[in-house]
This record gives sequence, structure tokens and C-alpha cells, in this order.
Amino acid sequence: MLKWFVTFVGSHFGKPRGLVGIVLARMMNIVNHKLHNAILNNIQLEENNAVLEIGFGNGYLIHKIFRKKIPISMCGIDISADMLKVATARNRKHIRNNCLTLLKENIAQTSFADNTFDRIITINTIYYWSDLPGCFAEIKRLLKPGGLFLNVLFTKEFLDTMFFTKYGFRKSSIAEIISQTQENGLKLIAAIEIEKNKSYCIVAGKEL
Repeated sequence: MLKWFVTFVGSHFGKPRGLVGIVLARMMNIVNHKLHNAILNNIQLEENNAVLEIGFGNGYLIHKIFRKKIPISMCGIDISADMLKVATARNRKHIRNNCLTLLKENIAQTSFADNTFDRIITINTIYYWSDLPGCFAEIKRLLKPGGLFLNVLFTKEFLDTMFFTKYGFRKSSIAEIISQTQENGLKLIAAIEIEKNKSYCIVAGKEL
């Protein structure tokens, strides 16, 4: 029974769905505020940038990015149909204004053309990537030369302290994530410690 419960809760973090998923997504907006700020403080947005968020959840970070009042276009992908509905409702104005597109897709294989985005961002999704090299290769393909990829995540040590990460989570050290980033053709720019021994923002770029 305990394993079932832990697996059930953990699965909703990877793919929020139904009422449980909606509630957990709202909770994560609060818990992850420092991770959101790491994106906002390091994304280096420029006018007319094209931005992709991998795993947009309930669309909270997208809403915060548009509050910067910088004219950009955004796309978001998520594997949860329920989160697509919630995020669409939250960001309906930006969708109507043709500056936001939300899709149910997986970063392992997307429908976008090569060199589409100036910025690609993601928070706490890498634990669910079944094929790390393939996902990093897709990110490199989508990123424009000179573009930035911001990957925000919790450390393996911190994840090990949380009961719901026992099943269904791929846990890697920060060093391993940096190595995977570089091995798949992206240049490490910075590994920013957000909270000591707890979370990082890994900034990588695609060379010109």
C-alpha cells in the first residue's frame, strides 16, 4: 500500500492530471518560487526572442515571463493534457494575441523546426526524461546559434530526502547533468547554485 501511494504521488509530479495534479501544480508554484526566480534572473531576454518552456505545468512561469513586458513569442510543451487546459485558461490573453502557443508534446521528439528558439527553459523535468542524450540532442537542434538553455533542478542529495522520489525519478548528480549537457554539444556557461546543496540553474549555450 505504501509503495502504491508513493508511486501514485510521484507520478503526478511527472505528469499532473486530474484534481490531484491541479492541486500539486499549485503547491509547486509556491515551493518552486526560488527556482522560478532563477529563470527570471538569468534568462537574459531580448526583444523579439522566441522562447520555449519544456513542461509548463499550469502556466505559472509563462505568466511571470510575460509580466516582464518584453515583446517576445513563447511556446510551451507539456505531456499532460490536463495541464494544457489549465495553462491555456491562465494565459488566454497571450494566446489570443498570437504571442503564445501551447502544445501537448514531449521533448524527446517535438514538431518544431531546427534553430527555432533563442531561449529554452525548464524546471524540474529532467528527472522524467527516459532518454537523456536524445532529449539534449533535441534541445540543441531547437536552439538557435548563440541561444541559451536554462535547466533548473534539484540535486540528487535533496531528492533522496523526499519520500515521493523513490519511484519513477531519474536522479543524477549535478556533475552528471553538466557532463551530459556538454557531451551532447552544448557549451556550459554557468552552474548557479540557487540554494546550497539543494538546487541549481545550469546555463548552457549553443555556439555560433
